[in-house]
Amino acid sequence: MNKKHIVLATLLSISSFAVTAASDTAKLSLHRNNIKVWTYQTENNPIIQYKAETIYDVPLERAVAVVLDVERTPQWVPYVGKAQMLSRDDKKGEFTLYVVIKGKMTKNADGSISIKNNAIQNNYPEQPDVVRLSKYAGDWTFQKLPNNRVKVTTSGYADPAGSIPLSFVNMFVQQQPYQMLMKMKKEVLNPIYAQPKLPDLLK
Repeated sequence: MNKKHIVLATLLSISSFAVTAASDTAKLSLHRNNIKVWTYQTENNPIIQYKAETIYDVPLERAVAVVLDVERTPQWVPYVGKAQMLSRDDKKGEFTLYVVIKGKMTKNADGSISIKNNAIQNNYPEQPDVVRLSKYAGDWTFQKLPNNRVKVTTSGYADPAGSIPLSFVNMFVQQQPYQMLMKMKKEVLNPIYAQPKLPDLLK
């Protein structure tokens, strides 16, 4: 792997898994340590996309707090060298991350929480030795389960803009979400999330 860091900020995921569109092509590529990873490809996107899910023995709020804690992203998201919050509006449930991702937080009618993200056009200067993603979209979904557990689902794709060959990216696409959810399993137990404080619109 190139020594350059891929700055994804918290989320390598697609803008909705679109099960109806992808159900015929998605295949279970990895199932290990209670983590499932499906991969699939859509007609107009050469990048192989993924959906991954697992269950953690912590409350929903604790898992959400981990994903929203942008500064600690490099601790548990593979290949992330730096993550920086550029702006955050908790009333609107919106935030902007370098490089450069705009996210939207919502609480759904069934009590689940969703975070949707997309790369946006920007004028922020590029940094040396950092790979900027040219195309990116993504989802996180957190579903409350009995006995203070949470089902976490993430799905996504990211294009490192030719800095890393696409064939290489596609070859290991299922490993990134697997490693991410494995590391997140440890991160959600970090004492700093024992009393998570979420934005009011997520409560």
